[in-house]
Amino acid sequence: MKKIEKRIPPEFGQDRILEIVMKFRPPLIVALIAIMVSTIGYMLISHVKLLKAFYMTILTVTTIGYGEMWNMTTKGRIFNILVMTFGVGSVMGYSIAVLINIVTSGEVKKIVRFRKMVSDISNLKNHYIIFGLNDYVIHLTREFNRKNIPYVVISDSEKIEEFARKNEIKFFIKLDPSSENTVRLANIERAVGAIVAETEDYKNLAITLTVKNTARKLNIDNFFIFSIINNENFKEKLKLVGADYVETIPEITSKRIASLAEKPPIFGEKSFLEELLFGEETFIDIEELLITPESPVCGQKLKELNLKKRFGITVIALKKENGNILYLPDEETTIEPGDILAVVAPRNTLKKAIRIFVKRGVLSRGVLLKKKLKERENGLE
Repeated sequence: MKKIEKRIPPEFGQDRILEIVMKFRPPLIVALIAIMVSTIGYMLISHVKLLKAFYMTILTVTTIGYGEMWNMTTKGRIFNILVMTFGVGSVMGYSIAVLINIVTSGEVKKIVRFRKMVSDISNLKNHYIIFGLNDYVIHLTREFNRKNIPYVVISDSEKIEEFARKNEIKFFIKLDPSSENTVRLANIERAVGAIVAETEDYKNLAITLTVKNTARKLNIDNFFIFSIINNENFKEKLKLVGADYVETIPEITSKRIASLAEKPPIFGEKSFLEELLFGEETFIDIEELLITPESPVCGQKLKELNLKKRFGITVIALKKENGNILYLPDEETTIEPGDILAVVAPRNTLKKAIRIFVKRGVLSRGVLLKKKLKERENGLE
C-alpha cells in the first residue's frame, strides 16, 4: 500500500510560521538602519575606526552603557544623545513591542502545541477515535481512562482544550470532525475504531460517512464504527453509511432503567451482581473464545477440556457456526471448528488461561483483534 500523506492544516503549517516570523522583518530593517547610521556617524564625527564605532553603537542601543569609549566632543555627545533617543527606541522599543505582541497573541504556542499533539497521536496504536464534546463523551473517556484504553477526541468546539484539561484527556484535535484529513491526523490507520457521539445527529451522519469512506480508501480492515445518536429515525441512515453498531441515548437509558426496574437493587444502592461484573474493583470477567479449525480441541467434549478444574472457568453458553446457541451446555457437548464459547472466570485466571489457549488455537476477542490489527499494520508497511 502507498504511504499515506497527512496534511497539516494551513493555520498550523510552515507558511503560517513563516508569516509570523516575517513580522520581525520591519523592526529588523529599522534596527539595521539605525545601527548602520549610528556607526557611520561615530566614525565621521569622532574619527574612530569601524570596530570601535560599531562597539559603541551596540553598547548604546542595547542600553548596556559602559560609558564613553573615547573623549567625545560637544558635537559627538549631541550625536550620542540622538543615538540613545532614536536608536534605543527603534532597536529595543520597536522590536520588544513586536515580540510581546507575538507572544501575547499565543499563535506560536498554539501552532507548536498542535504539531506536537499530531506527532504524539501518530505514535498511538490500538486506540479509538471519539467524535463529540458532551456529557456522554465525558463519562466514556473516564471509563476509557480507568480501563487504560487509548483514545483521541476530535471536535471543532472552542471549548475542547478546557474540556480536555478538566477531564484528563491527553490526546485531542480541534479541527472539523467531518474532514477526511482530520480523520487521517487522528491516525486512523492504527486505530481499532471510531465512536461517533456528536450532539447533532446530522453531524453524526456526516462524520460516520467520512470515517467509513476514509477507512475504505485506505483499505483498512477490521475497523469498527459505533454511533450514539439522539433520534431513532437516524438509526437506519447511520447503518447505511457504514456504522457497525448504532444506539440512541434514550435506548441506552431505558434499557438500563428497565433492567433495574425488573431487578431493583433491593439489597443495597447498587446491584451486587453488576458490581461483581462491571464495577471498578471487579475481579470477574466474561469472555468469548473462538475455536479455530486448526485447534487440537476440535472433536473433544467439554468434559475433556476440564476448564472448571484447570482454570476455574465456567462455560455459560456455546454458539455453533450455524447460529444455534446452547445455554449452559452439557459436559458431553462436542467442540467443533467455529464454535464460540461464552465463559466467566476470575479476571487474572482468565488472562493466564487465554495465553495457554492461544497455543491451542482457541482465541479470545482481544487476542483475535490484536492479530487482525497486526496483519493490518504489516499491510501498511
